[in-house]
Order: sequence, then structure tokens, then C-alpha cells
Amino acid sequence: MSQSTPLDALQQQLNALEQQLQQVAQQHQQNIELNESSIARKAANLAAFARYLPGIAKEFAEYKPVNLKMIASPGGAANLFDASTDSWLYNEDPRAQCLAQVEKHIREPLYTKIAFSLDEVVQNTFIHTHYMNKMYAEYTKVADELTPLKGSPEHLGAGVIFGIGHGYHIEELTSRVSFDHLYICEPNIDWFYASLLVTDWVAILERVFNAGGYLVLNIGASYENFTTDYLNELRDKGSFYAANALIYQHYPSEALGKIIERFQHDFHMLTVGWGFFDDGVISIAHDYHNLKNQVPLLKKNATIPRDFANTPVFICANGPSLDYSLETIKEFQDTAVIFACGSAIVPLLQHGIVPDFHFEIERTKFTTDWLVRFVAKEDLARISFLSANIMHPGAFELFAWAGMAYKQTEPGTVLSHLFVPGGFDFTELKFCNPLVGNTALSYSCTLGFRDIYMFGTDNGYRRRDHHHSKHSVYYDADGNEKAAMGELVRAGEIKVDGNFGGEIYSTAFFNTGRFYLECLLKLYPKTQAYNTADGAKIGGASPLPIEDVLLAPNRRPKSELVSYIKNDMFAVREFDHDVYEAWLAIDDFSTLCDEIIAYIDRDFTSRKELSIALREQARFLFAHSHTKFRHLYFLLEGSITYAHSVIRLCLYSFDDEQETLAVTKRTLAVFIEYLQAAKIKYRGVLNEVDDQECYLMDLL
Repeated sequence: MSQSTPLDALQQQLNALEQQLQQVAQQHQQNIELNESSIARKAANLAAFARYLPGIAKEFAEYKPVNLKMIASPGGAANLFDASTDSWLYNEDPRAQCLAQVEKHIREPLYTKIAFSLDEVVQNTFIHTHYMNKMYAEYTKVADELTPLKGSPEHLGAGVIFGIGHGYHIEELTSRVSFDHLYICEPNIDWFYASLLVTDWVAILERVFNAGGYLVLNIGASYENFTTDYLNELRDKGSFYAANALIYQHYPSEALGKIIERFQHDFHMLTVGWGFFDDGVISIAHDYHNLKNQVPLLKKNATIPRDFANTPVFICANGPSLDYSLETIKEFQDTAVIFACGSAIVPLLQHGIVPDFHFEIERTKFTTDWLVRFVAKEDLARISFLSANIMHPGAFELFAWAGMAYKQTEPGTVLSHLFVPGGFDFTELKFCNPLVGNTALSYSCTLGFRDIYMFGTDNGYRRRDHHHSKHSVYYDADGNEKAAMGELVRAGEIKVDGNFGGEIYSTAFFNTGRFYLECLLKLYPKTQAYNTADGAKIGGASPLPIEDVLLAPNRRPKSELVSYIKNDMFAVREFDHDVYEAWLAIDDFSTLCDEIIAYIDRDFTSRKELSIALREQARFLFAHSHTKFRHLYFLLEGSITYAHSVIRLCLYSFDDEQETLAVTKRTLAVFIEYLQAAKIKYRGVLNEVDDQECYLMDLL
């Protein structure tokens, strides 16, 4: 047995050192090659972006990384240093690591889910409810019988990728799965720049766009703005892409984690406010009759005089915080203009507070019925009323004075405001729904109020049994919750940040209202809004404890301002029945429905073929949003969204493709029935003033 000598040990050290030098030399050479190849890769990628997404090309043509550290891995692929974890993002073979990750996502995909339900409780004559129930029933008949979808099909309607890194995974994923709509976000701008140096974006862009799909990049994405960015994108391309979208997280990080958490928390907003055909028909009918009845409209660019600019306005909503606010509101009711929101009018009147203006936004006959049932006729006769042009005509007749303004993106508004001559003399309200508090704030900002105090604008609740003012119609005379209403209010409960800290309960409906309050306040940065409610935190509104509400006396009586608003800021619009009717485009609507039906009234041999047909159908309808028939687009937009969501639910829920197509064919047949019925209903659109009895009256 030989023994090692000092000379042997020295030789081993020299061999190890030589190996290290070889590795360093190899690393150096690989970095040189990576640097050389990245120059050509970047040029080719920017040229491709200039063709398909020119905004990206322009932004990154001269971009200088702020904190980018990139080296070649032993296999030659690039690696990124993650300063947040003080480690390299990938292992020694980044490309192989990304390929394995894609394989896992294809084998075990994660999809977004939108919950639907058969609407068996609500009884109405809406054809939308009838046909959507029939469509969803086709899915439920087989949901428990057919084998669930395993793995990802070769084509998907939509995908959302969180994280680009070097982008090798996007190359691989798009080579194996095609998308109609692919949304990619990357919070680290430097890393997207790095992907331009190493990723074959030319191939990615050509695959997506040459196949007729969309690709959207959200670079520098932040969790604060992600919901708004994604909502705006789907609003343009189709909210149905939120259904059954592939979810792919590329790497773990704090920034991505916050974005994904916000995406999960706010996902419900994608399904709120879609609208539907019957709603649009009512929108037109109500607009027509309100104009015919000479309800005054808010004039364009009308604003309160400078002398009254600092007069405060109190927005009084019916959240639980209204209960502790009533004394303060009463104390300053001669100083502030009082806006009552919906059911808040009852507790206000009970406490001797007569609102200057009452607000409503729900268009159905229910609004008129509940006002008649729960507010004394003589009280309504001494209050003024403000609402939107789509409000039920009977509601305007109940008040001492009434005015209205155009509600955005409504078929009735598009027709009446944009196309029927004379509409441009009047203004549209922004972000005035879904809650009445949104309507009141929209009016406050549009009229020009600078100091806005918000009471009862909880958009949620601290205690589950105290979700509205206990003086309102949601509770009995003893302050006990009407159980059925409580269950309805709390549907879809979530938690959100509180105005005064901690968390509160909210719902999809309430939280969407909060979101649009924030959107509105961003449009009016000079307006100071104070939120006194112990409810949801509203960005742009300063938290103000109720005991800190202090108002100085007005220079002029607020009654003068109220009179000015009614007499000088509103005007009766000239109305001509024949002109209005001519713009309805009834025959054109029938033609549009027939053309939409043609996209799906045939046999399909694959998921991909049907998914692309749905995409093209939606694009065809969207093309009408830029024509003189834009109101026809808004009539069908919501119904298309609902229908496509159910169809895509069927299309991407079951494993066997032929069984899937058989189920989907039946849902398509129902959708065609829906469109045929819509053609018939639209011929009598001007007679479609809502006259249905609402089941909510019994619950109240």
C-alpha cells in the first residue's frame, strides 16, 4: 500500500487549481458568447416588438438596466441574480429547469374558475335569465358524469403568466399550447430587459399573433394597480377570458406573491357589472320615456359657482356607520348639502334630517315600488331627486323636483347621448355604479364640490349581523335583522382593509363599489374627500373620526346653491320621437344577431376550432363598438360575456374531447335560441319599461 507524499498533495492542489482555471476560462468564454449573441437577439426581438407591440419596442430601445446581474450557466443558458434572495434565480441548467416546469404545468394545470348557479329563486321575465339557466343546465347535467379534464389541451382560450425571468418557459409553453389571449406580467423591469437578450421573442410573438391571438405584457406590474390593469385589458378584449384561464407562476418572489394575492382577492370584480340584453333594452326604454317626460338633464360643463366651491356636501349611505353619524349629520344639516343614498333616506327622515337630494341607481320598477312602500308621500314631495337616464320613469314622478344625467356605457346613453342629435349638450357621469354611494359621489365630483364628507359608506361591515343602518328597512322595529335579507347581503363574503385599521367583512358587490369610488377620486385630485365610516378603506378618501367633523358657517345660505343646481345646471332636452326611433336601428340589430349566430351555427371537430370561433364572434361584435351602431354592441356585450363564460366552462372542464363537443353543442343551440328571442324583443324596445314585481319586496 503506497502512501501519499507532500509532492502528491501538491500535485492534487495543482490539478484542482488547473480545473478551476479551466472552469473560469470556460465561464469567461461562455459569457463572451452570451454577450455577443445577446446583441443580435435583442435587435431581432425589438424589431419583432416594433411590428406587433410597438409600445414595448419604443420603451426598451434605449433602456438601461438599473440592477441587472446576468451570467452564462455551465450549459450556456443565461442565469439571473435575485438580489431579494441573494441567490441565482435558476439552477446550473436554466433552460432544462424551465422545460421541466412547463411540463409540470401542462400535466397538472391550474385554471381560474367562475362560479355559476341556476337562478331558480329569482322569478322574472328576462330572457337572459331563462336562457342562461338553460345553458348552465346543460353543463350541470353531465358535470358529475364525465371525467374531468386532465392536463392542458393544445389550445386554450386564455392564460395568465406571473413572471418572465429569462422567458425560456414562455418559449416552450407557446410552442406546445396556443392561446387566444395571453396576459404576462413581470414586476422586475430589468428582468424583462434581460429576456430581450436571451429569449426568442420573435418566435413567441409570431406564434401568438399569426394564430390570431392577443399577447399583453404588463412590465413593472405592481400589486396596487394590477386589478385595474387587468380589468381594463379584459374590458377591451372580453371578460369571458377570465373563465378557465391557465394560471402559471414562474418563480417565487415577494413582489409576485403580492400580485397573485391581489389577483385572487379581487378576481370577483371581473364578474361584476357585465350587464345583459334585457338590462340594455330597459336602458333604452327608460331613457326614451324620461326624455319624453321632460326630465331635466345635467348640462355639459356645468359647475357650481366659485362662491359655493367650498360648501361641503354630505354623502349619506346606509352602511352600519350611519347609525353613529346621524347626530353629526343633523348638527350640520343647515351647513352641508345633504345627499341621501338609496335606503339611507329612511333613517335620515326618522331622525329629522330632510335630504336636499335623494339618489337611486337601480333601474327596475323595484326602486319606484320601495320608495312608495317605505317613504311617506309627503316626505318625497319635499325632496329633490337625482339619478341616471336609465332610472325607472315612475321614480322621477314621486319627488318635488327631479333631474338626471347620462350613465356611461349604457345602450340608452350611447344612443341618446352620442347619436341622437343634441346629446352632446349634456354630460355623462363617471363610475356612478354599482352602489348608490357611487352615484352620489359621481354627482358630487361632476357638479364641482371640493369638500366631500362620506357617512355610512362602509362598503362592508365589522359585525356580520350589522351590515346596514339598524334604522333602515333591513331591520325590524326592534333592530333585529330580517334574516332572509341578511343572507342575501352577505353572499360572497370576503375581508378587506378597514378605514380605521384592521380588517372588515365585505362582499363582491360592496368591494366593487369601493374599487370604483377609488377610480373616481383619482379623476378629481383637487377634491378633498373624508371618510367617516368604520368600514372599508377607500383610497383617495382621508379617514376622519366622526367626532372630528367640524364645519365653519357658509358665507351664503346653502339653499341658494341647491336652487342654482336645480335651475341653472339642468335643462330639458328637446325631444323628437321620430328621430329617436330612427336611431334604434331595429332591422340592423336583427342582421347583427344573424351574423353572430353564423359563427357558431355549425359542427366543430375540436376544442381549438370552437374556441377560435368564439374569439372571432366576439371580435365581430366588438367591431361594432366603433360604429354608429355602438348601442347595439352594448346591448349584446354582457350577454356574449355570460354565454361565452358558460360555453368555455363546458369546453375546458371534461377530458374526452368528443364528449365535450357534444355538451358544448347543446349550449350553443340554447345560445342561438337566446339571440333569436333577442331579435323579437328588440322590435318592441320602446315599450319595455320595466313592470315586474320584485321578490325583494317580500323579503323587506
